[in-house]
Amino acid sequence: MYKILISNDDGVKGPGLRPLLHELSKIGKVYVIVPKSQMSGMGHGITLAKYKKVEEIAKNFYVIKGGTPADCVKYGLYSFLKDKIDLVVSGINTCPNLGQDVIYSGTVGAAREGALKGIPSLAISAAEMDAKEYDHSAIVAREISEKILKRKNAFKNICLNINVPKNYRGIKIVPLGIRFYEEDIETIIATAADKKERISYKLKLSKKSISAKKNKGTDVDAVNKRYISITPLQIDQTDFKLIKKVKL
Repeated sequence: MYKILISNDDGVKGPGLRPLLHELSKIGKVYVIVPKSQMSGMGHGITLAKYKKVEEIAKNFYVIKGGTPADCVKYGLYSFLKDKIDLVVSGINTCPNLGQDVIYSGTVGAAREGALKGIPSLAISAAEMDAKEYDHSAIVAREISEKILKRKNAFKNICLNINVPKNYRGIKIVPLGIRFYEEDIETIIATAADKKERISYKLKLSKKSISAKKNKGTDVDAVNKRYISITPLQIDQTDFKLIKKVKL
């Protein structure tokens, strides 16, 4: 029986978690290790030199208080699941992870952690902002997982970034596109009792993305046309074309 590790960045209350667990349980033994709370935007961040509390809330279902998505996968793969996992699946994220989103995404970070360990890994995201329904995405995750599990060796060290629109028309294997967001910093300056100013800030990120024009044939373009986008992300980020050109 295949053994599958599920994680996410939306935490134990993430609305895409249970549908994903339901579908993947049809094809293998599933272990869930997720952050206890929302950890979106953590990227591939990990916790160093600190203990994190791990709690088993159901059979093979664990939460880590304060743990990042990558922490969750590391915990499983380095502890009791060592050498037992055939596939890592992260998601289902509540909104798309397209273009440079993959740099910031905790969903992708968790999947990439699996790929770093040589395990085929999937990052699954709904292609709508604040999606309300995840059953169709979970079914897609199961169907793709079944295909990957039959060809595990071909997908070692590969993270597949997958975005699933509602009423999708098909699947396209595409490169990452380019997405920009309206961003701003909100700053608050307050005077404390010791008369020193305390500066607090919050990143304000619009949910509306502003895509660049040159997105034809990319994941952004595919999702806009209601196709499932699948982008293979490799671990080595070296730009080999530039190695011989860069002179400092």
